[in-house]
Amino acid sequence: MNNPQPTTHNRQRLKTVIITGLLSLLAIGYWLPAYADTLDNKNSFYYVFRLYYDNGQLNADRDFQFKYDIIPGEYVADSISTEFPYRGEIINMLGEVANHFVFDPKQGDINFTKGKISVKAPYVADGEKAVFFDQQNQAILTIFVSESSFCNDDGICDADRGEDSLSCPKDCKQALPAPPVVTPAPTASGSSGIWLSIVYLVVGLLLLGGLWWFVKRRRSTPSLSNFPQPPMPPSPGSTQ
Repeated sequence: MNNPQPTTHNRQRLKTVIITGLLSLLAIGYWLPAYADTLDNKNSFYYVFRLYYDNGQLNADRDFQFKYDIIPGEYVADSISTEFPYRGEIINMLGEVANHFVFDPKQGDINFTKGKISVKAPYVADGEKAVFFDQQNQAILTIFVSESSFCNDDGICDADRGEDSLSCPKDCKQALPAPPVVTPAPTASGSSGIWLSIVYLVVGLLLLGGLWWFVKRRRSTPSLSNFPQPPMPPSPGSTQ
């Protein structure tokens, strides 16, 4: 009796398992870089200023108790469609321009003349104030942000305030000894994360392909018990 071939149900079940595995590997390959970027940016923040635009002038929105919020996440500048946008600067405790940003108070609507607007800006750990400039490069609004800054640029590394050599280099540049020079380990962010995901995907495909080939070969190979057995040799002294 021959070994039975895989039934249609078994073949369909095997096909479903392989497809499910492939989809899982693709999902992992897509998710890993995004997750790594999230880990890399876990300490990133940005400002959101609550303003009121009135025919070219800017004021803090009086309907909000606080003039701005600190939002966790990576700062992404808004797209600008106007040829002459407004701009802003974040000034640190030493009076230096620590960062800058541009924005369009009309948000692409040429008929917009007055109303509430929100303006995003990159967070600065030692920020003192945000200065807003109009299209003529005239300073029209200043909002102080020092209450949300944990670095004060006083030359003292205050760990209780959250200052360290990475977030507050002006205060903590002498607080820690120089770390030994080591080769940085590859991370799963950016192009490295993409290549790592591709490697995982290829290895997974090879494993699934090998499993499928093994199962198919095992099901299609007849059992040794199905082959005819050779006759027993005659015993000594027996006659034909």
